Amino acid sequence: MQYSDSLEKSSEYLRLALDHMGRHQIPVDPANYSVWYEYVSGRNEQLRLVIDWALSQSRSITPELNRTLYEKYIASEHKIIIQKIRQELRAVLDTLLSHITDSGSRMTRFTTMIRIYSQRLKEDLDTESVQAIVEDILSESRVIRRSGRMLKKRIVLSTREIESLRQDLDKIKQEADTDMLTGLKNRRYLTREFEQESERAIRDHAPLSLIIIDIDHFKRINDTHGHIVGDRVLKIAASMITECVKGRDMVVRFGGEEFIVLLPDTPLNGAAILADHICAYFKNMNWKRKDTGQTIGQVFVSLGVSEYRPGESLDSLIHRADEALYLSKTNGRCRVTSEASLKESYAAAGNRR
Repeated sequence: MQYSDSLEKSSEYLRLALDHMGRHQIPVDPANYSVWYEYVSGRNEQLRLVIDWALSQSRSITPELNRTLYEKYIASEHKIIIQKIRQELRAVLDTLLSHITDSGSRMTRFTTMIRIYSQRLKEDLDTESVQAIVEDILSESRVIRRSGRMLKKRIVLSTREIESLRQDLDKIKQEADTDMLTGLKNRRYLTREFEQESERAIRDHAPLSLIIIDIDHFKRINDTHGHIVGDRVLKIAASMITECVKGRDMVVRFGGEEFIVLLPDTPLNGAAILADHICAYFKNMNWKRKDTGQTIGQVFVSLGVSEYRPGESLDSLIHRADEALYLSKTNGRCRVTSEASLKESYAAAGNRR
């Protein structure tokens, strides 16, 4: 499991989770802790409902029950699903192999029979003997045709079954690469795509830039309007950022209220222009609660921009963009800072991170 909450949020969740675990005398290990972390953070609705029901019934949350909750509601289901797909695929292949083997045996027997009859027909046979040979050949030919039709049908059915399994695997891969709240790609996907794009940038001598975007004062939105409104803001923000990009540009939810835009074939100044456009888009947005019509207030973003240096890691590229983002926050928020301005901005602010 990967968590991407801010330090402030994760510290609060830590305090709440440990408080629950202490009251129920749950040993503090990663699996047990993740149950209560997801419970207090509200990220796992099904888990929350089960625990709330158990507490309302005065049921004790034992270490055994805690482990059951972990296995049922948190442990990745993908391994279970993939194991099931593997078993189904093996069953399909075993059935297909059985039909092929059977057809092969029939064909081998038919070939042997033809050779034998071919030799016998060299002899001086009477009409009845020749007639018997003809009937045997026709009978076996019909069996072979039926076997061939059955094999063809089995191959068609097996192909459909394998295609269905492939779609299941595609779905699992898609879910593993997708942030379930916003529908954007996630950090796992970014890591994989960066490897390809950085290799292409080196090979083609092409620029590659990155923008990191953070929603200003997001905690205030959650505290004032609740997590449901906060989630809605994240979804709309994801949609707004996506509307600003094109082509092979990639938007991912990096974690919490942070987003990253990876920009192939884009130099630093081009990325900064796009970042300015995104920043202005948020400035001009009128935010209201859909359920009450109440004005939420303006939602601004701060942005940092960096450009890939051949051979560096994704973490290094993000680090420079994050440093630029930090300066955007320090200098008043709702602004863009490029890595080209880092030294100048540090000197002007008299502040080094």
